[in-house]
Amino acid sequence: MNNEPVAWMVDGVLFTSLGAALNISFDIEQPCIPLYTHPAKTLTDEEIMALYEEYIETQYASESNVLGFGRAILRKAQEK
Repeated sequence: MNNEPVAWMVDGVLFTSLGAALNISFDIEQPCIPLYTHPAKTLTDEEIMALYEEYIETQYASESNVLGFGRAILRKAQEK
């Protein structure tokens, strides 16, 4: 992944052009802050199915457990 800024913030204003951001930054004497993106944290189908099998072994089927399973997927993705 490319680790370059995708935009810049100067005094609360978003710029997609570095030149424009630097011009304003110099004019108003405020810092030019680079903004980056980060890769999405995803799970493979196999990881989701393994988590599902582990989850249903320990939980009863109910609507609240469906939400719990969704939260379990999110936690697992955040661990990556």
